[in-house]
Amino acid sequence: MSQETIDGRDRDLGDYSKYVGLTSELRQAHGPLENDAVRRFIQAVMDDDPLHYDADYAGNARYGGVVAPPLFPVHAFRRPPGTPDPLEAIIEDREADGSGGTGGSSFGLPSIDSPYKRLLNGGNEIEFYRCMRPGEIAVGQARYVAVEEKEGKSGRMLLVVIETQIKTDAGEPLLLNRQTLIWR
Repeated sequence: MSQETIDGRDRDLGDYSKYVGLTSELRQAHGPLENDAVRRFIQAVMDDDPLHYDADYAGNARYGGVVAPPLFPVHAFRRPPGTPDPLEAIIEDREADGSGGTGGSSFGLPSIDSPYKRLLNGGNEIEFYRCMRPGEIAVGQARYVAVEEKEGKSGRMLLVVIETQIKTDAGEPLLLNRQTLIWR
């Protein structure tokens, strides 16, 4: 366990290094991308670019056909039918953060054993390789890149960086998402 000097006092910080490098199993999205899923997504994000719905327009554009918006693969993985809604935890515990105890990761990474209960999204850094096309299936795999406890102005926090690689089922890279989660 390491120590950090805060306000002139030495404090022990937890050792979370055992999580770094842990990788999830490959996870496949619900099914092939359908035009209706693209339609609902572009309505939600208010992106009315005809590349996402007009086959004639998109066929003559640089992609050669309709494509989903670049961020779609991040949202292609949904809660499986019949599993609990993570927001229902708020009924039982008013302090619940809505993550459903998944640590903010829906890709099967093991939960991190820590005393922290509240989760904040510290941001995403995304590398885009190409847009997803209707008929393709997204496949993702996540791994812990960094897990460390720090002392901040308002107390201790756990910073977790998860890197998720998303490809097509044919193995073509779509994007790489590095998400920082802050547990308090």
